[in-house]
Amino acid sequence: MNRRGFLAAGVASIGAAYALPSLRAEPARLRVSLGDVRRLVVERADPIAGRCRYVADLGGRQVIQPLLWARRGESFDAVIENALPQPTTVHFHGLTLPEAQDGAGFDPIAPGATKRVRFEVKNRSALYWFHPHPHGFTAEQVHAGLAGLLVVTDEDDAALDAALAIGQGNRLALAVADVRAEGGAIRPYAPDAHECLHGWLGDRALVNGRLDASWDVAPGWVRLQLLNACNARGLLLAFRDGESAVPFHLLGTDGGLLAAPRELERVFVHSGERVDLAIDVTGRRALRAVSLEFDPRHHTQATAPGHRHRARERYAPLAAASICESAPGGEARARPADGAELALFSLQVDGSTKRTPPLPARLSALAEASFPPDTPTRRMRLDFDEHGGYLIDQTPYKADEAGFSVNRGTREIWEIKNSPISMPHPMHLHGFGFRVLRRQGTFGAARRFATEPGGRFATDLGVKDTVLAWPNETLWLAVDFTLPQEAAFRGPQRFMFHCHNLEHEDGMMMRNVTVV
Repeated sequence: MNRRGFLAAGVASIGAAYALPSLRAEPARLRVSLGDVRRLVVERADPIAGRCRYVADLGGRQVIQPLLWARRGESFDAVIENALPQPTTVHFHGLTLPEAQDGAGFDPIAPGATKRVRFEVKNRSALYWFHPHPHGFTAEQVHAGLAGLLVVTDEDDAALDAALAIGQGNRLALAVADVRAEGGAIRPYAPDAHECLHGWLGDRALVNGRLDASWDVAPGWVRLQLLNACNARGLLLAFRDGESAVPFHLLGTDGGLLAAPRELERVFVHSGERVDLAIDVTGRRALRAVSLEFDPRHHTQATAPGHRHRARERYAPLAAASICESAPGGEARARPADGAELALFSLQVDGSTKRTPPLPARLSALAEASFPPDTPTRRMRLDFDEHGGYLIDQTPYKADEAGFSVNRGTREIWEIKNSPISMPHPMHLHGFGFRVLRRQGTFGAARRFATEPGGRFATDLGVKDTVLAWPNETLWLAVDFTLPQEAAFRGPQRFMFHCHNLEHEDGMMMRNVTVV
């Protein structure tokens, strides 16, 4: 089987279905080459529950909730059609794209309108994803099911699969979200004012659109590329065989493979972050993936400010529910708090046992970041304001602001300090991968995960586009603002730096970054 055929057969789709009575399940067959998509429709599938979906038109054949995959260098040229009753965009999270194609919310697609999007995939092999990014509507639309996966492959990726002898069905791309479910049906997105401050949390895991998700795998190495697609919940990912912890190897993070694997028993993955893992399931019958209990460090004690976004006033919610308006405590049923243990999915192992090849000592030629000592430092503070909510540098976001101005081709160190009276913020930078240089002030319970030089976590290694800042913690990031020498990137290019807690994003915890 050639490489293209292997990926089509071996990578598990995000598609399946919503596994709800109101939405008919689709078979798990939804793997689509990025270059084959001619039209990508964003539509509402269930007006009662407010569920939505992507539909890829391949020129006569339609695929619901596609898993997109592409080789590095492949192109996307398709029309985005907005069939929602709200404005939307399609943001390809993690890819280096010009402002006009990034889908960041500067140019939303109105209900009933279309936009042609064209770009070439220039990033390393990794798990990327695409989701809405319209100002004020992002949290509602992502929660509604608009979170698609894009697997990018290259020579390093192919060499790793060959070295691990990944069998058909043993490579899975998974998007983990949390939802509120009753009787197998997902309840509409309806956060009260307190939840719009801290984040919307569910009580069940929805993995690739499925509640109680399970996959059949064969003995040997299983490769999992996993996205935390939750609006706000952090995950402390671990695997169990019965009550025993099962070790695994971290192969890569947001922007691709690490230089070498790291053996772990648990790993933090916060909203928007991805991990690439390998688990040897030989000799086991079943594994359960769980998010373990941890201290979420929600230190904000103030009352919630109003989060009415002016853009929402013209449009109804996706379901008949209010957004950020009701008083806290409207729901009697208790929800698992952020940091509570949560079952995620399971793997069922079946098949004849074969010899498991050794894990390669080297995965890629990626080296540690090396910036000269005179590299300029840009300092930022993540704050809480009782009137404005969570802010960057005490500045409420304005879409037309220039924000930070950066000369293209320059390199900077970003020093990011999170307030001690705050909560965790997964910070995402559009358009540019960065490297985490060090952490300082990490609280005691999380410090045990700081196993790498500079007080870093294993997930701080490699190329990142989203990084978690705990309260009272300072991070140093190395950012290279080099852009491709192409016509599409000419002139000033606006990107965004924002919190990927989606309620914080809609609460305008963002700044623009203009590359000139």
